Amino acid sequence: MARITKGLLFGVLSVLLTVYGAAPAGANDDDRQQRDSIFISSDKEFNPSNGVRSGRGTASDPYVISGWQISSIRLKDTSAAVVIRDNVIEDQLVLNWNGGRVKVVDNKVGDLRVNENVRRTGDPTSGLIARNTFGVVGQLRHFDGIFEENTVTGERRGLQIPFFEDGQSVNFDGFNGSRFRNNKITGFVTMRLHGHHHSSGFSGDSHYHGADKHHDTSMLDHSKRYHRVLFTNNVITSPGPYALNYVDTAHSANDRTAASETNEELNKPHVHHTKVHMTNNRLIGSGLFVDIFNADDDRHTGTATGLLDIRNNKIELIQEGDKDPFEWEEPAGISIYRAKDVHVMIARNTVTNKDESDSAIGEQQVPFMYEEEISGIRLYDVKKGYVHIMKNSVASTDYGVWAADMPKTTQWWIHGLTTRNVPQDVFWDNSVANAPHQD
Repeated sequence: MARITKGLLFGVLSVLLTVYGAAPAGANDDDRQQRDSIFISSDKEFNPSNGVRSGRGTASDPYVISGWQISSIRLKDTSAAVVIRDNVIEDQLVLNWNGGRVKVVDNKVGDLRVNENVRRTGDPTSGLIARNTFGVVGQLRHFDGIFEENTVTGERRGLQIPFFEDGQSVNFDGFNGSRFRNNKITGFVTMRLHGHHHSSGFSGDSHYHGADKHHDTSMLDHSKRYHRVLFTNNVITSPGPYALNYVDTAHSANDRTAASETNEELNKPHVHHTKVHMTNNRLIGSGLFVDIFNADDDRHTGTATGLLDIRNNKIELIQEGDKDPFEWEEPAGISIYRAKDVHVMIARNTVTNKDESDSAIGEQQVPFMYEEEISGIRLYDVKKGYVHIMKNSVASTDYGVWAADMPKTTQWWIHGLTTRNVPQDVFWDNSVANAPHQD
């Protein structure tokens, strides 16, 4: 048997690394190889000159792009299986319409963009995005996959990010069955409904509506649009104006044809079926804000009763020095604003107004007081709704639950509310037609 020398062993390992493209997981930035930016616009362009280390683009043998120190990586209109791992991408990672066989793991990225509103031929990028560190997520759009165990630092480092608000770190822009879970984020998250990104059932594929899977558009039916998202077990630190914002403002702009969605059927009358789950999150600094559920629109033939599932969240409202985290009037740990035809389940959440040292205010201490009155849970302009407020805990706010502008079509229940250092547990004014059903 031939003797294996250290030199021979090093040579074999070098060949293996070249063939399989595996820079060691967690390698130092200095260990990565510098190169020019990568731009791939078809499956034919997955090759070594474009940074591909290995693979044939199949599920069992995906293309691998790894071990690079690089300014940007951009993929557009592809369908092959691809793994992007262990790179330092200083500027942008852009994944535009690459289908469901994409895996992005263990990278450091300045700005992530997924499924931008540009002309496309491919299916929406979904797949898995996990264990990465991002400065910001500029756009996670029309995303149906899993976004988990990522860190978003909020560091922009001179990056130009259109439409971002001050303090924002993640723009989660359209979803259908996606799972956003177990992430750690500094800066607030906006979740925005996109009505033209949907399916024909809560478990269906996006843009597949009972016709041929391969886009026989003559049979597509966009009259019933299903959307669902699970936002769970995330930690968000944001001094304001909120930590997590679900929003459907400018609905018509996101509900018609667009540069990436050119089917004229999208402009026809339709009904939305929407389920939003925001559960088991920890929000530090500011709260959770819902702004419009079941938007008014001249193309809506009616509404289907949707679901807002807000359970088991821990919300800590914190004053940091002279900064006021509450930049809108009459803030709250959980706010529901302008919602209709919806079942709202707010259960087992904890809302606490805390001090700068991140310790709960004592029983005998006065809570932080602002010009605005603070509520643990706030309901405003909820129409045709069923609101269940079950077994929540609120500490050191002006109100436990506050409500206004709710007509006869809205019924609400409050059971098992516990408060500490709260002057008034439940408040509603004469704009609320029905008193709450209480213990």
